[in-house]
Amino acid sequence: MSMIIHLAPGKPGQSAVAYPHYHIERPCRILVIGSQLKAKTKYQALLRHISIGGAMLDFNAAIPLPKHFFLEIDGFKEEIGCAEVHRSGTELGVRFNMLLAQEFVSTLIRLQFSSGL
Repeated sequence: MSMIIHLAPGKPGQSAVAYPHYHIERPCRILVIGSQLKAKTKYQALLRHISIGGAMLDFNAAIPLPKHFFLEIDGFKEEIGCAEVHRSGTELGVRFNMLLAQEFVSTLIRLQFSSGL
């Protein structure tokens, strides 16, 4: 599995930034906003890796996605803004529009550990 999403491109004159990533297996949904910001289409996916900067998902390769969408992780109410940065077969790498709080990622890891998944 590629770790492309965990390398954030640097600004001009700066080098790229790598964030620590964590292996997770958690159901999630991709939320696609319809025209006029009204309808949402939800697709099932599986979260495989996460960092504060992005995530790697298993997702149906046959479903086209827009460049930007939201990610909803089971057990959390937040809808995380994402952009697709890598797609190969069922592997979908996303970059978050804003860095996640480390506390959010830590809570996700604890939840994963306590659920025994």
